[in-house]
Amino acid sequence: MKTPADYVNPYIGTISHMLASTRPEVMLPYGMARSTPVVKDCGDYYCNDRILGYPMGLATVMPGKGGDFENTLDHSREDFRCYRMEAELEEHGITVASTVTAHVYVHRFTGADALRLDFSGGEAEEEGGWIRIRMPIEHPSFPIFQYVLIRVEGGAKVLSCEEGRWVLSSPADVCILGAVSYISFEKAAESMEKETAGKDFMRIAAEAKAIWDAQLSKARVEGNTEEKKTVYYTALFRAFMRMTDYTEYGQYFSAYDGKVHDGVFYTGDGLWDTFRCMHPLQLLLDPARHRDILESYNLMYRQSGLMPCFPGFTGDLPVMIGFHAASLFADAAAKGVEADYATAYEGIRKNAMEQSMFPWCCGKPLEAPDICYQEKGYFPALARGEEETCESGKTFERRQAVAVTLEHAYDDWCAARLAKRLGKKEDYEMFLKRGQNYRTLYNPENGWMSPKDSQGNWVEDFDPKFAGGMGGRDYTTENNTWTYTWSVFHDPEGLAELMGGKEEAVKRLDQHFREGFEWPESKYGYLGQFPDSTGLMGQFAMGNEPSFHIPYLYDYFGAPWKAQKKLRELMDIWFTDSPTGICGDEDGGAMSSWFVFSALGFYPVCPGKPEYALGTPLFDRAEIQVGDGRVFRVISPGAGEGKRYIRSAMLNGKPLERPFLTHEQIISGGELALEMDRRPTKTESVLWDSKCAKMRSDEK
Repeated sequence: MKTPADYVNPYIGTISHMLASTRPEVMLPYGMARSTPVVKDCGDYYCNDRILGYPMGLATVMPGKGGDFENTLDHSREDFRCYRMEAELEEHGITVASTVTAHVYVHRFTGADALRLDFSGGEAEEEGGWIRIRMPIEHPSFPIFQYVLIRVEGGAKVLSCEEGRWVLSSPADVCILGAVSYISFEKAAESMEKETAGKDFMRIAAEAKAIWDAQLSKARVEGNTEEKKTVYYTALFRAFMRMTDYTEYGQYFSAYDGKVHDGVFYTGDGLWDTFRCMHPLQLLLDPARHRDILESYNLMYRQSGLMPCFPGFTGDLPVMIGFHAASLFADAAAKGVEADYATAYEGIRKNAMEQSMFPWCCGKPLEAPDICYQEKGYFPALARGEEETCESGKTFERRQAVAVTLEHAYDDWCAARLAKRLGKKEDYEMFLKRGQNYRTLYNPENGWMSPKDSQGNWVEDFDPKFAGGMGGRDYTTENNTWTYTWSVFHDPEGLAELMGGKEEAVKRLDQHFREGFEWPESKYGYLGQFPDSTGLMGQFAMGNEPSFHIPYLYDYFGAPWKAQKKLRELMDIWFTDSPTGICGDEDGGAMSSWFVFSALGFYPVCPGKPEYALGTPLFDRAEIQVGDGRVFRVISPGAGEGKRYIRSAMLNGKPLERPFLTHEQIISGGELALEMDRRPTKTESVLWDSKCAKMRSDEK
């Protein structure tokens, strides 16, 4: 009988639709050791058949025979799982198997007579049958090293030593283990002992499988096809890849201050991608781990003086836009997660008041456009022909003025929620007002979020489909204004009001999914300018994060059956069990988390509010473990056979009054029973819409 881990296909998405593909990885949830065969990357991982080595941290090992270490791969003779990989290499019939523990890479080679270790830039030494490799990691302020401790079972003789490369003798059947640490060789040895002592390859692989089965069983599904289960469990697997747990048995090294500390530490997070649904999914399914992640953000702030926006192992990275740690903590607070919100708010406020909002910047002081946002409520674009005078704007990323305004308005709303929790009334009122800054860029004359210059004038000849140059970067982020106009997560009702009411908003959404390209416009021209906007359905781009919430806005506008229609189409069309089965940049779990939520039948449109908009489940049954033995079930017979419309909804035996679930309703356990149909029941939405209007009026 197949278990959840058996369904995972790490090769899904390894051929991209336009930009970056995924990589297949053998790892544990959030694990530090991540094993992917090293290849000369052509951009689409699946297409690389020439293997350069197998990872031992930053070093690699390659089996060879007769002095030949050239190896190529035939995918038809490969079995790649999330917990173990096995393959037969072509040249010499060498078989390879790989698995991992939290900190140790384990490879087994059969049929080789030598092993080649590559460690370019590193230093190696051998003593008592152990090989120690110290790999430098570039950092502007202090030295960082990865310590790799290698053991070859049965022993190995060093045959040759070159700079950055050793060749070892190898038995015909050999297992080589490499423990990694960012603290010391002694810490690597501790991990090796605790995680692998007395265990052979098969036991280590079996333990990795058991860990993944337990993790993936937190949200199990039944019904639909085997292919869709593969897509689902693969997406769930990827949702637990980030952040990375760098804890080494009670200690960790932090590049945020260059020191070793006691405690638990996670980093490595593309927060612009992950705040939308990956972090909310982890909060729901893995709340204890999520508390550690929240504290790790506070640790990074304490150690560096800045609340990170895109934290990497070596420090905060100048990538993307927004100060979305505000969203991360506001969502946790709204959903009752314990955390040090006072420290978090201190860092979030510092970002919002003292750090420049320019795209792809870290820790830079305020400039004139930032002051404009604080005083006038928008980040200004350049007028036609105006020369850029700010150094931060003289880059490829430009100003992205509309996107910056909209995303920071949401972050400010999140900051207001935290300020209110902490009793900071003046800050609450200031940030709440700034949360309405999205209104400053809605142009009633053209019906779009539109750029303004510093004098408050609309930028002339603005085209919401093609304006802004490469990626729209004068005004937007990787997507056009057809997409960014909907980026008001925290106040869709206010957006609908600007559009002329909910009926008009529904019409605009309908056209969003229909709008194509008419000559001289073209789809290929559009994708040449907006290569991130793949997975197109009209102007909707499934392949990029700013679109994720858009189909669910139908719930807020009184037409939930339209959300159900579009969501099922998107899941069926753009997510498949194949190397091309992800339609855009997966971004380390972001897009996969969208699919998991959507397949379960609900989605967190606005992190920071303890609610989820109802969509349409992909399976007949889902069981979500919500803690302390409680289970929340979604029962939707016929969904797996293609029924996508909700005819009726009962929560714990009572009619669901609105197309939303609260976080409390889910984590309390219970059952959402949905009667599914092939045709929409449009009258039901009238009841839901009236209930929503009253409840949201009370909320305000």
